Formats: sequence, structure tokens, C-alpha cells
Amino acid sequence: MDNEWVNEFEQKELSYNEFYPKKVERVKIYGLYVNSNCVLDKVKEDEIVLIKENCLSKGELIKLLREKKVDDGLSYKLISILKYNVDLKPEEIKKYLYDFDKYGFIDSMKELKDIYFYETIPIFEDLNSIFLIYYEYNKKLKQNKTKKVYLSPQNTKRHRKTKRKQLKETTTS
Repeated sequence: MDNEWVNEFEQKELSYNEFYPKKVERVKIYGLYVNSNCVLDKVKEDEIVLIKENCLSKGELIKLLREKKVDDGLSYKLISILKYNVDLKPEEIKKYLYDFDKYGFIDSMKELKDIYFYETIPIFEDLNSIFLIYYEYNKKLKQNKTKKVYLSPQNTKRHRKTKRKQLKETTTS
């Protein structure tokens, strides 16, 4: 049998391997730091290799959050976690180029749990990322601004019961 056509087909197919979705193995992590004046102060970028394909586990996420909450001696408070995952299929690429408004690749994470990624075309694999948005944590601003009212036991005893006004007896004539 002549197997040359199979070899030719495989050679042609190699150029299209970049258009077949594959599992996400690594993700970029961006730390966005906002100062107390609500101005984006700095952006830090890292890349991590996922232990489990297509999944950033809750444990890994918590570890990342703890590592990034202190930067340059300043403490920061986490505001938001955003996941950006490009999950286009090969046949959708052309549609996306002409009408990209219909596609939303960003998700806001409401709670700390495992973050799952959809399979991605290798061309777009570098775009898969997690954004951690931090706000500068200032202990002075956190202090309670309301004044506490302390009730002494003497004052509370007086007002425990409602005072009744005595009615005068009226005589009928």
C-alpha cells in the first residue's frame, strides 16, 4: 500500500495544530495595586503553571492572595478577582474579528473557590489570566469614626419603667 498520502496529510495538518483547542496549563497573574487616592499605582505580572489542567485550585488561589497582599512595605486589601479566558472555537475566529462586542471573556469571581478555565486555542493561550485588584489598606482610615455612647447603670435604672401621670379625681356635682 502507498502510505505517502497519509504522510502528506499529516504534514499539512501540522500547520493547523495551533487552531485546535487544548487544555490550559499555565496562567498569567496580574496584581493591580490602587493607592488611597484611587489611582492605579502599579501592576505586577507573574506566570504560574497549574497543578491540575484547566483549574486553579482554591489552595493555590489563597496562596497567591497572601503573597501579593503586601508590596513595598504597604498592606493592601483585595477588592476583586477577575478571570480572563479566551475560549473561541476555530470556526468563531473570523466572526470574532468582525463583531467582537458579542464575546465576553472576562468573569468576576464572587467567592474564593476553584477557578476553572475552558480549553483554549494555543494562539490565545497567553491571554488567559487572573487579575487581582488590591486597594491600599490604611489602618487610620479603618478606625471607627462613630462615637460610642456608654450608658451607666444609674441612668438605665431610672428609665426602665414608664412614668405614669396621676389623674386627679374629679367630683361630679
